[in-house]
Amino acid sequence: MTDAEPQFDQLVARVASLPPAKAAQEVRAHFSTLPEPAARALVTSRTDQLGGLDGVPAELRYQANHLRLVAAQDKLRERIAGGRASRDEVLRFNTLTEMLQPVGQRLDVDAEGNRIVVPVHRQFLLVEPEGQGRMVEVLGDLARAERVAVLVPGMNNDLDKVRSQLARAQDLQTEAGPGSATIVWLGYDAPLGLEAAMSKQSSIQAAPLLARFAAGLDTEVAPGTDRTLIGNSYGGQVAGQAMLREQVRFDRVILTGCPGVAPDVRSAADFVPPGVQLFVARAPGDYISYAEPHGPDPASFPDAIRFETNDGKVAVRGHLSYFEFDSESLRNIGRIIRGDLAAVTRASTTAEEESRVLPGISWAEPLRQAAASPAAVPLAKVFDGVRALGKVSSPRPQPVADGVRARRAPGPGVSKRPEGPTR
Repeated sequence: MTDAEPQFDQLVARVASLPPAKAAQEVRAHFSTLPEPAARALVTSRTDQLGGLDGVPAELRYQANHLRLVAAQDKLRERIAGGRASRDEVLRFNTLTEMLQPVGQRLDVDAEGNRIVVPVHRQFLLVEPEGQGRMVEVLGDLARAERVAVLVPGMNNDLDKVRSQLARAQDLQTEAGPGSATIVWLGYDAPLGLEAAMSKQSSIQAAPLLARFAAGLDTEVAPGTDRTLIGNSYGGQVAGQAMLREQVRFDRVILTGCPGVAPDVRSAADFVPPGVQLFVARAPGDYISYAEPHGPDPASFPDAIRFETNDGKVAVRGHLSYFEFDSESLRNIGRIIRGDLAAVTRASTTAEEESRVLPGISWAEPLRQAAASPAAVPLAKVFDGVRALGKVSSPRPQPVADGVRARRAPGPGVSKRPEGPTR
């Protein structure tokens, strides 16, 4: 054991009880004085702890989390080879195999001074490959980024379903333009199923985790870097609880298809830090926004800026299409990330106008009443039961070893992914 290891163990124990900002600053200060060989040795001797510790330099966390993925994949490969793997373990093996696929190559120099080609791996600030699974992935160079967007996914996202979030992040990165970095933050246990999503339990537990991540991000990016927090679907509930309970602060906040924050939150001023602008999208026919299961729809807040989702060319309707490629919705999100706020197009229709079926009759208000009724939870259980039956009847997954399910280039249709109940 080197001297760096007990010092690191003491650091981990000490910062666990500190406020997020102080903890992240103390971690970064520790590593700023640590010799490079000692820091790199910790990557292999304290892999799990270092990979998930906010404030540790990103490059070290990327390396540690790559090692953690390799170790988890090796363990599952052994179980599959021995015929002991369950269906879920085969699925997780396929997920880890995909996450380990290189995304490119670069030239480097080896110890003897020879030029070599080395793979470029995906960048994970967090990987928890067991159970439901968590991960935080970075696209771009955080240290040099002029602007950073953080996407918080919503319900029905575990480690095996985050491929769609990567596609969204790629499209966001393109819209944000050069000098940007995009992060997918699945650093919490998202609710799996409609019944779980009707509870605030996941978002309340996620709030301090997002606060610690945000504090760690502050130590990684350059001073003055512009930061935007994007909460999609239940991810908006997570973002709202983090601001409400932990005073998490970004430069701008975007909520798309938000189910509400809390019954008594009726304006941006009720939960968004002073000086932070709140941008909200509600597409026509978004049944989650209409239902308001967690509180009033933020798209109705008088001090929020509601942006347009449709331009007449690419249709964004319902709950699943806010990140549709080449849509006005995605373009507006890109404008907000870039700070090009004057170019953001506005929307002003009401829920009743968007859901009208006959003159004077709409389905938004009945849906809202149904979501608030005692029957809501039993109906959610039935919905989840039907989905579970479909999962049981689907074919058993087969192990893959060549990354055939690796990321796809962004393009039309890539961004439309299930996040929330489908109809």
